[in-house]
Amino acid sequence: MVQGEDMRKRKMKTGSGVLPVWRLMGTGFLLGILIPNVIWKLEWRQKILTSVYLLGTLGREDLSGYDYLLYVLKMRGSVFLIIALCGLSVFGVPLAVLVSLIKGIEVGMILTMSILQFGLAGGIMGAGLLLPQYLLYIPAICYLLSAVYFQSVEIWRNKGLFPQKIYGYIMHIFLAGTVYTAGIFLEVYCNPWVFQMFTKNSYFL
Repeated sequence: MVQGEDMRKRKMKTGSGVLPVWRLMGTGFLLGILIPNVIWKLEWRQKILTSVYLLGTLGREDLSGYDYLLYVLKMRGSVFLIIALCGLSVFGVPLAVLVSLIKGIEVGMILTMSILQFGLAGGIMGAGLLLPQYLLYIPAICYLLSAVYFQSVEIWRNKGLFPQKIYGYIMHIFLAGTVYTAGIFLEVYCNPWVFQMFTKNSYFL
């Protein structure tokens, strides 16, 4: 038992079973910057991605207060729970890798498309769409994906689901969820003010 535990610790130290979330997210971010530039050079200027994101964000102006909070909780919380539950299955490994890339691509494309379509003012608008909630979303998601990946790897190795490991996993999910929930409150109550502050003197085409 002691030797098995020592082997497990050595594997963790050497990176086995550990997801390089920041590297994957950084790769996704670079892809998110490159993809819009390639599309732009090919003259696909339909403004699809940013337009959809902006409509989804600004189109919720009819929601306010408690209704808006419930909307964001449902939208963000459902994604968080799905990812967390996948950690208890073999699907957690590919999902953690995929979500890491997608999140990086998402941020990179929002900022890049905003700048390409609206210039420097668009970059300010893109930052206004992401702040301050993403300062908590990104660390929380990275922590969550690392826990999901490691737990799912244990299942891939046919080690099964042991109570003590499940308890530890639940504690990781609870910690990530706490930070993620704080990000939701920032998105609901702080982001509209930040967005208005960033864009009140900007002009968009």
